[in-house]
Amino acid sequence: MRLMLVWLCLLSPEVAFAQQVQLKGLFGTSAMLEIDGHQRLLKSGQKSPEGVQLIEANTRYARVKIDGREQKLTLDAPVASSYAETRRAEVRLMPDSRGHYNTSAWINGRSVPVLVDTGATNISLNYPTARRLGLNLERARPVQVATANGMVRAYKLRLDSVTIGGIALTNVDATVHADDFPRITLLGNSFLSRVDMEQQGGVLILRARN
Repeated sequence: MRLMLVWLCLLSPEVAFAQQVQLKGLFGTSAMLEIDGHQRLLKSGQKSPEGVQLIEANTRYARVKIDGREQKLTLDAPVASSYAETRRAEVRLMPDSRGHYNTSAWINGRSVPVLVDTGATNISLNYPTARRLGLNLERARPVQVATANGMVRAYKLRLDSVTIGGIALTNVDATVHADDFPRITLLGNSFLSRVDMEQQGGVLILRARN
């Protein structure tokens, strides 16, 4: 049985300490962990006396939580994480039945449903949504953009703030279409290129950059 050693360095304003967590084995929905020298066989959902909680386990990995921060442990390769990495704001998105990732964003302080679209250059909004958000198109730059229906009139501007979960960005480029397209606001690369993205088992993970 392969072993994996993972150091989780957890720092707080009052105390700085390191906790050693070692994945010893995976047994269905249970995992054998060695925590600071003590072996603990935990079932999914259980917490050890040291405060390490096993969120889930399967034949491929175990996911644990320490001090409110999650860490995925696998038997294939060691994964080292530090406080600087795990403390970054993170959003996990599940795909819908069509494989699309939908969530809610706060744009200039107002909630808007959005669809993740890596093919969109900017955040793209339709005109009614822009009006509801109170965006001033008089100061926006008129442009022509290509759509499935041909070239259409649009406006380019910069959003003061875009927040998803705990990830908050300022001065994000956006394109406002002069009609009711797109039906749902597209979360394009003007936002996505400024965060770290990865997929784990179909789940899309967005992480704020330091």
